[in-house]
Amino acid sequence: MRKRLVTPIPQDVPPLDEGWLDLDGAAVVEFTSEEKEYPVEAALVSGEMWGWRAADSGAQTIRLIFDEPQRLNRIALAFEETETERTLVGGVLALALGSRKT
Repeated sequence: MRKRLVTPIPQDVPPLDEGWLDLDGAAVVEFTSEEKEYPVEAALVSGEMWGWRAADSGAQTIRLIFDEPQRLNRIALAFEETETERTLVGGVLALALGSRKT
């Protein structure tokens, strides 16, 4: 196993717009629930301040289904909860549809 210690990105540093995918034209988003005031698009569009919030409790899923295969170099996830104490767990699962299983 190879390990690499990295420096966290400071919260006050604005994200780089260069190199991010335009998800409007590249993918469909599927999700398990959303509050009306905090739609899932707010978590996926650069510059949004409020983010996404689930309408239902329990495990939640946000799934991006790309129209064409994409080469992804970086995926950024940020979780912030300031109103309710809870455990936040995030993960990424990538599947290549149409690939051969061995």
